[in-house]
Amino acid sequence: MTTVAGPKSIGFRLAKIADRLPGKIAIAEREARLSFAQLHTHSTAIGRSIMAAAKDRPGLVCLLFESKIAAVKAIFGAGGCGRAYVPLDAGDPDERLRFILQDSEPVALLTEGMLLERAQALVPAGCSIIDVERLEARDDASPLPDVYPDTPAYLFYTSGSTGQPKGVGQTHENLLFFADAYAKTLQVRETDRLSLLYSLSFSAANMDIFGGILNGATLCGYGLRRDGIALLAHWLDRERITLLHAVPTVFRELMNSLALGRKLLHLRAIDLGGESVFDSDVELFRRHTQENCVLVNHLAATEASVIAQHVVEHRSPRVSGGILPVGQTPQGLRVLIRRDDGSAADSNEVGEIVVSSPHVSPGYWRRPELNAAAFSADPFAPGWRRYCTGDVGRIDQEGNLHFLGRKGTRAKIRGHSVDLAEVEAALCACPGVTKAAVLASSGALPAVPERLVAYLAIGEDGQRVPLLIRRQLATRLPSYMLPTRFLFMDALPLTASGKIDRQALAAIEPSPADELRTIEQPRDEMEQTVARIFQQLLDHAPIGRGDDFFLLGGDSLSVAELQIRLRDAFGVSVSNIHEEATVAGIAAGIRRQRAAASAGERSLSVLLPLRNTGGGAPLFLVHGRLGQAFVSPHFLDLLGDEQPVWAFQARGLDGLQDPHATIEQMAADYVNEMRKRRPEGPYFLGALCAGALIAIVMARSLREAGESVLPLLLIDPPERPFVMADSRMSEEALLARLKLRRALGRIDAPIDDPVYANASVRVATAFEHAIRRHQPRPYDGTAYLLSSRDRTMNSDPSYLQKIFTGKVERFEVATTHTQLLDARSPVFAGHLARCLGMIREAAKVC
Repeated sequence: MTTVAGPKSIGFRLAKIADRLPGKIAIAEREARLSFAQLHTHSTAIGRSIMAAAKDRPGLVCLLFESKIAAVKAIFGAGGCGRAYVPLDAGDPDERLRFILQDSEPVALLTEGMLLERAQALVPAGCSIIDVERLEARDDASPLPDVYPDTPAYLFYTSGSTGQPKGVGQTHENLLFFADAYAKTLQVRETDRLSLLYSLSFSAANMDIFGGILNGATLCGYGLRRDGIALLAHWLDRERITLLHAVPTVFRELMNSLALGRKLLHLRAIDLGGESVFDSDVELFRRHTQENCVLVNHLAATEASVIAQHVVEHRSPRVSGGILPVGQTPQGLRVLIRRDDGSAADSNEVGEIVVSSPHVSPGYWRRPELNAAAFSADPFAPGWRRYCTGDVGRIDQEGNLHFLGRKGTRAKIRGHSVDLAEVEAALCACPGVTKAAVLASSGALPAVPERLVAYLAIGEDGQRVPLLIRRQLATRLPSYMLPTRFLFMDALPLTASGKIDRQALAAIEPSPADELRTIEQPRDEMEQTVARIFQQLLDHAPIGRGDDFFLLGGDSLSVAELQIRLRDAFGVSVSNIHEEATVAGIAAGIRRQRAAASAGERSLSVLLPLRNTGGGAPLFLVHGRLGQAFVSPHFLDLLGDEQPVWAFQARGLDGLQDPHATIEQMAADYVNEMRKRRPEGPYFLGALCAGALIAIVMARSLREAGESVLPLLLIDPPERPFVMADSRMSEEALLARLKLRRALGRIDAPIDDPVYANASVRVATAFEHAIRRHQPRPYDGTAYLLSSRDRTMNSDPSYLQKIFTGKVERFEVATTHTQLLDARSPVFAGHLARCLGMIREAAKVC
């Protein structure tokens, strides 16, 4: 067994426990079990793989996992070789993950097989991908580097006031300090079995991982998003969990789901944090636990971890005021309450909570302006630093800290700290939104912000459709940051200084127009069943087929229960509910799942042979905006009998597979399929219209892999950023365009088949959303553009210069896009022949 230098490092602590308790289970998840010796061996192998991938380059490592066991192995692997880890939440949209990957500039992205394709689509240039499932877990004698107490251990990204997430760092020594403080209050011991409910991108998970494993306890992973709260009590009993760590909302739903007299017999401690805890919660705790169980209410922050803890026993007296204090600070940390003028507040006086300790975060990743605002040296304690939390509270005469909520533009939503400015920035990026403000509304209990309400001013070309806006937001923000209510206004109220008047917004009562919605009756038995489940979960009636689960009040917790009930009712698992959460959309998803199950592997290929004869490099042609692979016979004639041609069609046209959500995912899929037919270059890529965005990403990835790519042949590609009007993206409008193109002979597709028609609409919609959120990166290869005058007249030179940094030649071959696609113009034929000649000459030197 190898060890790591540095007693104040997580690798050293794990090695010591693995030496002492080699066969004891360190972590369990479903049927999988991993002993301490195995965890140490696996994590050591991962650490060596990180070192090999980094090649002495400094930098962080990002983690993208669904499996908690695999993620924990990766965490200790990164810590063991002295690399700070950055956890990514696989449930977050790609745009958020891509930002974190670009901002943190990792040397490696660690993932597992089920997420490997997504990782490949997201990974930035220069970052290696490590599939931890393919590593051999051998105990090697070669030592890992020394890891010192002040070595960075992790970087967690939290909601940011600038509209983008911000990274919060922490060292090994500080991480261990807070893990031990947490474990000391809860008296964690080797016989304990701790729950791990949280996503590992939520810093609260650290308390369980390090407070449990590094004290010899067993950590048990539960998929709250996957299995929901309904199965949680059974799991707690089956796994004999002794310490449950949850946000109060989960705790309440769990306890309220239990029958009268039902007790959770194995629990000896319940730890709650992230939201206010009430006297009524204590009553639930007493009703459903044994006399020896304790309830702990704590306050924590990513920047300071455990700030205070308050322990309640079965016999503890009731709390006056109904809200529990968060208690006393651990030794080595001090809290003060600061007035607005910066002076210290008196006992019971309300002010901002300021934490002082030598163990608060070293600061934000590459954000000196935020560090200056939030962190400072403690003038009364050399070596200690202060962190201004942004929380509001008071300290009573007994020295107990009371948490009273967030200050300014931050709110606690389901235990997550959300900066409302980030949500507002995402709203303002939605087409048609001219100004936005977001407030947190209280639930049934006071001081509990549970919902986000968006107030929007919409321009003349914008649509006041909450469902469309929420879907756009879901591509940028995690689910807990999505507003559940949208109020549309001609203009937002302003204060005398010109700022948005948030007090005036909070006082606005919804107008009848805001509450008005058209209720379209469910069309069949499946939609009726889905609507009935909505009604049961949300206590809302009537429910129409166009009603959205989240806009009716559903949230990230109730969606887990929704998935369980859908699975019970229909026998299939429904994922990606955030993408289509209407009754009709969910029913359509269930039909696709059932069709896929009955059809087995009979799905359409994304790559079709149009002409197999001839020699030389085949032309691989990417589809246009509607996803079909059809190419006119005249275009094939112009290419010549000796030119092999393959055409891509979008994934999902068979109605069995889900369409890709991003341009990068499409490109990775298409390259993979293409290389099955042609393992080596040179590669000849072409594209119709918006398919150029995919072809460019494909060409870049091939060149980065060392392959030769011939000049691109792009037929009327976009020459400026443009978004299809929402009116043209309706189901009726898309079907009309598809039928028109079939009538004109530009596609050959069974549009009259309802299954194919619905799949085509879904594919076109997904491609449009992918285009909207795509951020093109420059391509330095050669490209030939056959363009229409309409596009050249309205081109944006700066956009083209941003995309193409290599040689670009553009030929105007038709007046309109429609004329160009006809391909029968002699001008088009002449310029196409010239481009083909230059491309074939380039192939001779490859």
